[in-house]
Parts: sequence; C-alpha cells; structure tokens
Amino acid sequence: MSARVAIVIPVHNERERLVGAVESISEHNNVSVKFYIVDDASTDGTGEVIEKYFQDKQLPYEIIANKHPEGAGGSRNSGFKRVVEDYTLFFDADDFVFPGMLDKVVQLADQDSSQVVVMGYDRVYAENDRKLGMNHHDEKVFERVQHENKLSPFSIKKSGFLLDLVNYPWNKLVSTEYAKDIGLHFSSTPVHNDVFAHWQILMNCSRLSVTSESFCGHRVSFNEGQITNISDSRRLAMLNVFSELEDYFDQNDELKPLFYHYFISFKIRLFRWGSAKIDDGHKEEFYNAFCDSFHRMKKLDFVALSEKMPRVSVEALRYRLRLR
Repeated sequence: MSARVAIVIPVHNERERLVGAVESISEHNNVSVKFYIVDDASTDGTGEVIEKYFQDKQLPYEIIANKHPEGAGGSRNSGFKRVVEDYTLFFDADDFVFPGMLDKVVQLADQDSSQVVVMGYDRVYAENDRKLGMNHHDEKVFERVQHENKLSPFSIKKSGFLLDLVNYPWNKLVSTEYAKDIGLHFSSTPVHNDVFAHWQILMNCSRLSVTSESFCGHRVSFNEGQITNISDSRRLAMLNVFSELEDYFDQNDELKPLFYHYFISFKIRLFRWGSAKIDDGHKEEFYNAFCDSFHRMKKLDFVALSEKMPRVSVEALRYRLRLR
C-alpha cells in the first residue's frame, strides 16, 4: 500500500535531533508516511545516521543529498519535486509531532476534502521542554476562527485574517495535488524562506480546515545559531521576500483586492520585528530599503488600503515619505 503522507524535512548537521523528529511521526501515528530527507550538504554524517535508522525500522524514505548548501527553502523545493503521496507536511528536524495528531489531521483532511489544514501548535523551550503555548498573535487568530464559528471547510476569501498567522511551514497539512497545481514554491533566502509559501498556500485555498488542537511542538531557543535569532545582514533577505510577494500580486490580479491590505499590514509588522533583531550596522540600510519598497504601491493601492485599514495606510505612507 502506498503512503498517504509525504514528510519533507530539510536538514543541515542535524544528526542528533532528526531521529527524534522522525520517531515522533512514525512511532506515534498509524497513518502511512514516506520521509523525504533533504540533506543540505551536512558534514556531521546526518545522512548516514538517518539512512541507517530508516533501514533498521523498515520505513519508506528517500534521501536527497545537496552537494552544495541550498538552504531550507531550496531544500524543501527539491524534496517536494519527488512527492507523489496524497498529502504533504513540511517539517523541521528540531520539532516534533504530538502522539496521534497526524492521524487526526489526515482524518479531518479526508472528511472535508481539504486543500489545506491549518493546525495549532505549542512553542517548547529547547533547553528544558517547557511548553509556552502558541505565539500570542496566533492565539488571537485562532480565537477569531472560533468566535466566528468557522465550520470546515471554508474559503479563505472571506477569512483573509488567517494570513496573519506566523508563516511557519510545519503547521499546515497540504493536499499534494493542490500544492502542485499552484506551483508551490519556497524562497531561496537564508531567512524567511517560508513566508512566500505560506501566502501562496493560503491565498489560493478554497477548501480550508482549521484545528486549534496542538499538532506539534516547535522548539524555541535563545541560542544565537537558531535562524529566528539571526541579526546580521542575512536579515535583509526579508526585503527580497516582500518583493517576491509583490510580484505574485502583480501576476495574480484577482488576489489583490482580497488580500493585499493584509499583506501590507503583515509587511509592516514583520519589518518592526526585524528592526528589533537586526544589528546596528545594518539598521539604516534595512530601514531605507524598506521605505523604498513602498514606491511599488500604486495610488489605487493606497486608496483601497485606506478604505480597508486606515491606520495601516497612514503607516505605509509615512514609510514611503520616510517620516520617522
């Protein structure tokens, strides 16, 4: 019997944590899975360790070895090209699925014929495994889903506020056919490589299901090596992702009146977060490039934004005019 779910995991020097992530899926769920491990030029023997594990456990797998580092986004793209299973879950080696949750989510997707299932999660301190719950902003989004009594499945067209969820790759189970149809693509940037894919997946979705039940544990750390904590020039890649999304809106005019105002609001919020992260040596460059990005907005864009989100339109105009 062929597997139902493809698990695509990009890894770079993750021999210690990868087995744990795989075990959380394969040993605590009954749904059939196949693992696509994209070894992004590891030097610690990650590929050999996980291959031995798969062989010992007799689990379906493919290992795609990058000769040169492609980053998490490029690696996800490489892995997804091989996928033929019904559903795809993009996962990370430092996270884990709670027992039985993959079974529940696949059952929900089958029941609703969902193109996408968005799931809740728990942040977990990597140092001591203490649960922190969801990001506060995401909690508010899930509360709104419940308050508006959204019954699965529903269309994103009248629920664009879901785009405000933090752009994680591992809290969405995606229909593989749907993802192939929309040409799902992760950015090749060193950080924020999952932002474009998040927006692409959700903006095109007409059959969306949501469960606030915690699907997985997302490990967070104060370690400077974790991508979230990067503060050097790589943080400037955020601007490239904004440009990618602007291009996507230009190429898909029907999406703009529905979702562009959410994008501008998100763009400003993410920039503020990035400004607090980036080092002093790059702050001015970051600010100036961000302000320049608002010159892509046409007059009609500002008019529409001012009607839907007046405060956000004022902020956007201030950035365009560089009024600190």
